Amino acid sequence: MKKLSFFSLLLCTVLFFAGCDDEGPVLPDTATYRVDYSQSGDYEKFIKIITIGGGDFKVRGTSEAMPPVLFDGNLSETSYSFEADNVRELTIHAANEFSAVEDGPASMQMRFVIYKNGKQIDEKTFNYNEASGEKNEYLNYKANE
Repeated sequence: MKKLSFFSLLLCTVLFFAGCDDEGPVLPDTATYRVDYSQSGDYEKFIKIITIGGGDFKVRGTSEAMPPVLFDGNLSETSYSFEADNVRELTIHAANEFSAVEDGPASMQMRFVIYKNGKQIDEKTFNYNEASGEKNEYLNYKANE
């Protein structure tokens, strides 16, 4: 009976500590991705929509979930950072257009810096002005490449 109690206690202890792992298991052919986004210039005069897909992205350093679509109301600051584990394929779509209710001249820049497993793998900057018209940018990264 003493052995059964000891093994039960040992099993409970192991299960308790295994359940405390915040990151969870790492899935094969996946990576941890971080996306840093910044905007500068007259960005408040542009309509912006950004989607970052492929994982359960959170605001970096918090447990706050990233909205599924980042729209103007979610993009009022100059910079943002999002991160997700176990991503097989990271996709980013950014749409941008000068607002019809604003006056020009106006210009803005969108900058994306992509990290995979803690190492920077890409940096893209897109420039826009009031005459650019609607622009769509697509970025795609696969964990196993």
